[in-house]
This record gives sequence, structure tokens and C-alpha cells, in this order.
Amino acid sequence: MFPFSRHVCSRRLTETGCARCGASGLVEGTALRVRGGWRRVEQIDRHDPLHVFPKGRMKPDELSRERIWLDPVDCPSVVRPLEVPPHALGNREAFLLQQNVRVLMHDPELRQHLGTGHVTIRAGDLAGFRGIALTDPPRGAHLFRPVFCSEQFVLAAGGAWLLCPPLTQTASLLVEDNGLRSVIGGRMIRHLDAEEADAFLAAQESRDHEAAPVPAHR
Repeated sequence: MFPFSRHVCSRRLTETGCARCGASGLVEGTALRVRGGWRRVEQIDRHDPLHVFPKGRMKPDELSRERIWLDPVDCPSVVRPLEVPPHALGNREAFLLQQNVRVLMHDPELRQHLGTGHVTIRAGDLAGFRGIALTDPPRGAHLFRPVFCSEQFVLAAGGAWLLCPPLTQTASLLVEDNGLRSVIGGRMIRHLDAEEADAFLAAQESRDHEAAPVPAHR
């Protein structure tokens, strides 16, 4: 036998395995909108009022932090973050996004089909959309979780709306025959599953292509 051993992250060998590194939350370096401007999530505490959807400010009830990707060797794809380039989700700056975070998107044409133009998509379903792609995790990054008494969207990275779930799901979540819905900030939100997200994103990319400028012929 060859005298080689395969290095595996020590956390992967524990009972929780990779679950903690793939948890929902905001990766350090992500800017959040606060009173007076933008601040990195690692510079925020629970006394800072965050900008929440659709318009307003709210202080989180809790703001937890945890180190993840302690030894990011051979990380499975399900716990790798997504790198979001500028303008892909309304954001002005690039940022890292956990796959289990849900992202708010808006299309007024959906109202006649879904009863609302606001939908959320699990970030993992965004891979390949507008240049969003899986990337290698940074070693020993902190993951932050702003927690409110009910689910809220916070404004991040210069324009993306990211869902922060409560510790326990509230009664605002409605399970109906035509999908999962929430009422957040007085707005009805439809949460798309993977198949619905694929159809929605394909339609958005088709519009992007149609709206792209055509180079002038010499």
C-alpha cells in the first residue's frame, strides 16, 4: 500500500458533519444597510437598526456569530458558498452567499399567475444565473445570523434582499395548494421550489438577452 493518507476536515468527522458550514447566514464581509449608510456585518451589533423590506428599520433580537470552514479541505459542493458578481441580484458589490439563504426577487408580470410579483429563490438554485457560481470557501470565516421575532429581509451588498428566518417558523408561513407563501412587511411573498426557480430564472435570462445592446456594424 502507498504510505499516503487523505486529509479530511476534522469537522466533517464529527456528528454534525458539514451541516454547520452549510448553514443559513451572512458571510463576513457582506455589507448591510444601517442608518447612515452601509457597514460590514462583522461591524454590526444587535443594537443597530437594519434596513428591512419593504421599507423600515428594525433591530435584530439576536445576532449570533460562528466560525465555519475551519479546515476547508475537500468540502462537498453543498457547503461551498456562491460568489455573486456585481449587479447579478441588484447588488452593487460582489459578495459570498450561503446556498441555504433565500433571495427576494421581483417581477410584476408574475402577479397575474401567482397573485404576487415578489418571490424568493434558494441561493443554491441561482448557480449559473448571471455569472453566479460556486467558489472555494475562505478558511475560518465567520457566519452571522441576524434573528428577528419574525422572518425579515435585510438589504445587503448594495441592493440584494436576503431572508433572515426567525429561530422558529411563525404562523405567517402559509402552505397552500399552489405553493409556500409568507406575508412579510404586509407583502405576499411566494417561495419558489427548485423547478419553479428554474423556470423563473430562464425567463429572466431571456429578458436579459433581449435587452442586451446590439453592437453597431462598422
